Amino acid sequence: MSLAEVLPVLYKILLVLFYVILSLSLLSTMIGVPGNWILVGLALIVGLVTGFSKLTIWYFLLCVGLAVVGEIIESFLGMVVVAKRGGGKLGILGSFVGGIIGVILGSAFVPPLGSVLFGFVGAFAGAVLGELAKHRQMDTAIRIGFWSFVGRVAAIAGKLSVGCVILWIIITTTWP
Repeated sequence: MSLAEVLPVLYKILLVLFYVILSLSLLSTMIGVPGNWILVGLALIVGLVTGFSKLTIWYFLLCVGLAVVGEIIESFLGMVVVAKRGGGKLGILGSFVGGIIGVILGSAFVPPLGSVLFGFVGAFAGAVLGELAKHRQMDTAIRIGFWSFVGRVAAIAGKLSVGCVILWIIITTTWP
């Protein structure tokens, strides 16, 4: 085989390896790592290396915008679910703050999976405590805590879905 025949094959092998790295970055979103932003960073590197010839600046900016949307979804979807299921202001606030505290504590004590698990527990506990402070009824507080947990799961799924779109954009624009 000549060098001219080997280079295209080598290029495609490296590209597939790059796609595997992109996919792992996306999956890292589920364990609390900012996977969508890693995808955006890798897209920027590809754009800079190729002079934004395939992954144009517009596609890159679209990826940035989608990553922002993913963050908004993650931040607010859990609170929206709690509100829709009857949670009061303290339950909603407790869910949000508890989820953040849970992620921080989970990252410190049981990295990397702890951030997800503690985020769920923190959202649940925060919503329960917020509702207990207002209503003083355990059954209502537990119900709202459950919906806080469901909201957190939905938020991660939403952010992961946005990441899938970012991954699709990068792959479809860079494949030869």
